[in-house]
Amino acid sequence: MSGRIKYNIMSQSELKLLKDRTETLLEQRGIVLEHQPLRSELEKSGCILQDKKVLFPKEVIRKALADVPETFTLYSPSGQHDMEFPHPQGSFYTRTCTGAPYYRSLNDLTRYVTPENTAEWFHLTNYLDNIDFTALPSACSPDVPGNMIDICTLEQALNLSEKHIWIQPYGTANVRYLIEMCQAAAGGPKALREKPIVSFISCSVPVLKFKDMDAEIIYQCAKAGIPVQPCALPTAGANTPVTAQGTALAACADVLAQIIMLELLCPGLPVIATPLLFSMDMKTTYTLQSNTQITLGRLMCMQLFEEGYHIPAHSYGTGTDSPVLDEQNMIERTSLIHMMAISGASVLGGAGQLETAKTISPLQLIMDDEIFGIAKQLCRGLAVDDETLDFEELLRGDDGNGYLMSNHTLRHFHELYRPELFFQGNTPAAADGTPLHTMLQRTLQRYHALKALPIRQVLNPDISQRIHEILLQAKQELTV
Repeated sequence: MSGRIKYNIMSQSELKLLKDRTETLLEQRGIVLEHQPLRSELEKSGCILQDKKVLFPKEVIRKALADVPETFTLYSPSGQHDMEFPHPQGSFYTRTCTGAPYYRSLNDLTRYVTPENTAEWFHLTNYLDNIDFTALPSACSPDVPGNMIDICTLEQALNLSEKHIWIQPYGTANVRYLIEMCQAAAGGPKALREKPIVSFISCSVPVLKFKDMDAEIIYQCAKAGIPVQPCALPTAGANTPVTAQGTALAACADVLAQIIMLELLCPGLPVIATPLLFSMDMKTTYTLQSNTQITLGRLMCMQLFEEGYHIPAHSYGTGTDSPVLDEQNMIERTSLIHMMAISGASVLGGAGQLETAKTISPLQLIMDDEIFGIAKQLCRGLAVDDETLDFEELLRGDDGNGYLMSNHTLRHFHELYRPELFFQGNTPAAADGTPLHTMLQRTLQRYHALKALPIRQVLNPDISQRIHEILLQAKQELTV
């Protein structure tokens, strides 16, 4: 039988060592955390407070990890794109890029993301079969206050996205409004807890330190029963050790600390470990996403959480350090997608991004959808039995006409995967020497075809109005 093709980067002894070192860091060094309500809750749960630090004894770690759910579902606003974890077919889910402030236009110009671009983003994502959920780009316009980008973009997402929404707050005070908007969209706090159509990002930067905003995310989401995908953003050679191994350890400790806190406050809360590793180029000091060693570091993190803790894991599954849609871009992102796909990761993130996740491109989003489709096919593997081997026919021999008219061919020819954007030999070169379309040109054609598809409003007008009222309340408080 076929199953997901998987590659483990660490031996069992190395996995055991990484697991031990991760927990020892949390027990002996702990984290820096000043959020007083969260500190109080953690102390009641057996954590040790030392000045600004919180230490996690091994017995507390074990208790928290025992409450991580083995199965859960992240729901979609439309009800048509719910995601069961683990994936029922043993595959992986994918998401779009989050937080990018820049947009690459069709004529290859870079500018700030506008609300029109984010509306387009959600529309395209709705129609791309291999993109499973969406994150929020960072819209910028005179109508969007700088400290309300997340709130304004979420209003659009709730109205337009048919798929699960991943939310990255940009301010401590914003967290409450973001949660209220989601609760209104879902039909109330209880409805959102039972069928979470959103999940949040919390993050540690620098290593083992949590600023007030991210502590607030952990605290408020746990209280509201909203799933969290706890994240780490280490940069090798800058705020973590220069080796991919050392950076992986720091990222795993950061993410595990957040999972422990979430489970102590809300036992059974769905979580997805999300270490997003970077590295600093020592020659240019430029932050890189697709460096080969840091990709291997991500594979370490995926193995630790997926195999070591049986917790679904999520990292960059596509992306590039190139600022344009060039050869470097396609080599880096295809290599990254395939490596992460065979790592056993539950979620591959970052679709549509360029320039180390600073820029989004609708054309790249469409191409990533295609590459994800190929990766899913590769990971599925091949069943080997007498039927797939066509053993009886090969033993008997063909009738001299090959296998074109074989019953076996008729049964199986449709199984061959045909990427829609790839040249499959069905467009002969014109006699006058007219050049064939490139993949980029075919992507542009598909972009216009997708744009022409109908925009479906997800929420009814009354709920949309309630969400807008919450946004206006936030604007009144946050823009004084």
